[in-house]
Amino acid sequence: MNSNLTFLHAGIMPRCNATVDKRFEGYCSLQFIRRGSVELFYDDVRHVLEAPAFWTCYPGPHIRFHVHRGTTWYHSYAAMRGPELAHLRQSGLFFLGVQPCPPREAERCAALMDRAIRLIHTPGPLSVPRAANLLESLLLDLAEWRRLQPRSELWLEKLLSLLEESPAASPDYAALARQFGMALSTLRRRFRQETGTALHRYVLELRLGRARDLVGNTELPFKEIAEQLGYDNLFYFSRQFRRFHGVPPGTYRRSRQS
Repeated sequence: MNSNLTFLHAGIMPRCNATVDKRFEGYCSLQFIRRGSVELFYDDVRHVLEAPAFWTCYPGPHIRFHVHRGTTWYHSYAAMRGPELAHLRQSGLFFLGVQPCPPREAERCAALMDRAIRLIHTPGPLSVPRAANLLESLLLDLAEWRRLQPRSELWLEKLLSLLEESPAASPDYAALARQFGMALSTLRRRFRQETGTALHRYVLELRLGRARDLVGNTELPFKEIAEQLGYDNLFYFSRQFRRFHGVPPGTYRRSRQS
């Protein structure tokens, strides 16, 4: 993963009082609170995070967060982009939303974050690859802790399975809602509450993940890939690919072939 992951900035702020209020375009970040409390919004979905906890920032929702109680909080983060980030997102390692950190693991997670962030700021050809390896190790641990958590409601698991079976199609959301005995507005609301992202946004993630695989692992012309995925306009396909994955299709294909 290392040569295809670019770190934009990173920081460790023991007494953070910053407020973030923005849409993330073309990059993502992994955030960690090790002390204090943060109020976080993905669009209008509110979370109150008590340390220790992780959350991610990614293109799509309007993301806001700030101190919840007190005057400061202990904040660490790393912002990144690049082809490998797309792979991490599609595989589920780079999760979307929030994840509490087991208290017994807080000290080790903080140490991993600190080491990675310091390496990001250290000159030298091996610093960034080593930082990437540390963050990948952390993401693997987080994925394992998610696996051990109680399973999601069965309706959500079935819905995710249906969406993953045909990510190129334009789902009939109203029909899906009826299948699960919900109003469409209820389905959208509950999906966002469970996953931290909008239903249509999730479908776009699946479609663009499939696009990444076809661009990186085949020699198919981009126009043919766009048509397979339901895009009528090659320019619009290329623009969405760049927005989600940080680079245009041509750049991504060249990076996989080098």
